[in-house]
Amino acid sequence: MKGLKKVVLATAVAAAPFAAQAELKALDDTSMSSVTGQAGVTIDLEATVSIGEVAYQDGGYLAFTGVDITGSDGVSALDNVRMFIDVVGASGTDLGSPARGAAYLGGLGIDASTVNEALPALDDGDLVISLRAQDPTAGVDYGLGIDTISLAESTGTRGNLYEAGVTTSTVLVSDLQIGGNLGPIDIVIKEDTKNMNINAYFNAFGSLDMPFVGTSMNFALHNNRGDSTATGGSQQTSFAHAQVDVSVTPGYAATSDDTLHVVVQDFSGDLDLTNINTGGTASIGSLYMTDLAITADMHIYGH
Repeated sequence: MKGLKKVVLATAVAAAPFAAQAELKALDDTSMSSVTGQAGVTIDLEATVSIGEVAYQDGGYLAFTGVDITGSDGVSALDNVRMFIDVVGASGTDLGSPARGAAYLGGLGIDASTVNEALPALDDGDLVISLRAQDPTAGVDYGLGIDTISLAESTGTRGNLYEAGVTTSTVLVSDLQIGGNLGPIDIVIKEDTKNMNINAYFNAFGSLDMPFVGTSMNFALHNNRGDSTATGGSQQTSFAHAQVDVSVTPGYAATSDDTLHVVVQDFSGDLDLTNINTGGTASIGSLYMTDLAITADMHIYGH
């Protein structure tokens, strides 16, 4: 916080000479309406993210090391991202953001009408955050790499819970590489019920090793087979679908306390597990799941 205050102070000092040169004018009613009557905020984003270690501590640790978020090639930036932020007004339709979910895909010539999507109604005061591609014809490609996911004892050193050839932690997953494409993603936070609904279209292709069971495989999550196929698109726009509603349940029976309530309204697509290798150098085959559909209701709390 102190660092932030210093940045703000430095910015103010740097801006002072320009402010002294500027002509100050009062805003009339017309000018004020042009400021306050905007449809929302648009943010164009290009970024790379690198994290040395993420550690969850209970007694011991669950550690994620070497986490990188990039473009799908694992090197370039995550780019072509456009984010719309709107607070709904009395009409419920005064948004600057595009159509949501399947309706947006329909505008791109992709028929996702068979997907199990149930969008929340928009009411006065709701917050809507929508993620889209700046150039819809190019889409948003992403990459996620994690060197290791491992267990460590409570005596481990945070920041160095796993080091290959040095620590003896149990490695659950290594060399996790995921690349894919993002379709429309919409987050709605309801002003009245205080729940958050996340509706997302995406696909993923990658590989991982699981050293603790001596298994490795390639995988793909998409939607280009079966009854729920989003037709009219390409492999790039063959999106799986996930919709999750998050809220708080007061006085949950198991605890009498507030609990995090997560409802998976839909998780659907086609899943391929290929080049499965266990206990040797030769593949034991591949597994293909078509029209995978999952719904779930979860209460999450401490014990």
